[in-house]
Amino acid sequence: MRRILTAALIAGALCAVAGCSAAPLVGEGVACASWVAYETDEQRAAAADLVIVATGIERDGTMSILGYDANAYTVRVAEVEKGTVDGGAGTSLRVGSTADSCSARPYGDGDQMLQAEPLRLFLTRAESGWTTLTPFDGARPVDDGATSRPSPGPSTSAPDD
Repeated sequence: MRRILTAALIAGALCAVAGCSAAPLVGEGVACASWVAYETDEQRAAAADLVIVATGIERDGTMSILGYDANAYTVRVAEVEKGTVDGGAGTSLRVGSTADSCSARPYGDGDQMLQAEPLRLFLTRAESGWTTLTPFDGARPVDDGATSRPSPGPSTSAPDD
C-alpha cells in the first residue's frame, strides 16, 4: 500500500511540475488545441475552406469536434463567398460550433453561433463535417458596411488614374 501511495504522489508531483493534469495517467487523455488568433476577416477567410453568409440558424444537437461534443446547428446558406456548397445559396448546411474543450467554460461568454443574424461563417472541413474555424473566429455578424466583407482577392480591373 505504501508503494502505491508513493507512486501516486510522485506521478502527481511530476504532472504538477509539467503543468498537466493527472487524468492522462489513469485514463484516456484529452488533447488541447492551441488556437490561432485572427485579427481580420481577410485572415479568417484565407484560413477557411468555406465562407458563407448564414441565416435561419437553428440548434441541431451536437457534433464531435476534436473529441468534444460541441453544439451543432443547421443554417440556411444565403451567400457563398469562398468555396462551394452543394446546391449553393438557399440550401441548408449542418455546422459544428468549435468549442475550447480545455477551458472551464468551453464557449467563454457564449456560443459564437448565437449572435444576431445574418452571420458570416468561416468554416473548415473536419471528419465530422463543417466546423467553425476556431472557438473565437468562426462566426462574425454581417455588417452592411463595405469594410466587413472579406476581400475576394486581388482586383483584375485597371487602376483609376
